[in-house]
Amino acid sequence: MAKVPIAGNVKTRLQPYLTPERSADFAACLLSDTIAKVESLRNQLIIAYSPGNEREYFDRFALSKTFFVEQKGSDLGEKMFNAFEFAFSRNIDSAVMIGTDSPTFPCKFIEDAFEDLEKFDAILGKTSDGGFYLIGLNRLKTEIFENVEWSSPKTFRQTKENVLGCGLKLKEMPEWFDVDEPSDLEKLRQDFAQNAVSRLAAPKTFEWIRANL
Repeated sequence: MAKVPIAGNVKTRLQPYLTPERSADFAACLLSDTIAKVESLRNQLIIAYSPGNEREYFDRFALSKTFFVEQKGSDLGEKMFNAFEFAFSRNIDSAVMIGTDSPTFPCKFIEDAFEDLEKFDAILGKTSDGGFYLIGLNRLKTEIFENVEWSSPKTFRQTKENVLGCGLKLKEMPEWFDVDEPSDLEKLRQDFAQNAVSRLAAPKTFEWIRANL
């Protein structure tokens, strides 16, 4: 799930701590590191993007064997459901979805999620603010994404309840953190300072943090 980094449209909760332009620069680093992370795997890459008229932005990455689909839906739940539906229409066995807001979680978490989907129906990785940074499925049900308060402390809990309510077998990943609020930037800075693995996982974001904070 990728939002093109247009000033004023991305990372708005970091403002006014950051200007809209600096927020967009930061978002561009997050997006670039996320694409590099998933492209390093041998799985098929699908980018669900918005806005719909900004598809050309991704040409700069010279991606191969990548499929693009516009994000469509009235809320985040519908957008995620439609992106999963597109993925499963390509006759795959399982799909793992991530966003760009958790730049330092290890790439191994994605590999582990695909392995776990051979034994479980759904995978969820919780964020410390009550959302999730990863969701994996080997079967798609609309109920998973219904009646969820998106971008709230209830998001993970309500999604988990939906998954279990569908009778699906769930595996939870280790908890990580999103970068949404100004206080999260300091958490990210400390993560980079203390963890070489995080610096390797998100090199462009690390350089931005080092230059700007």
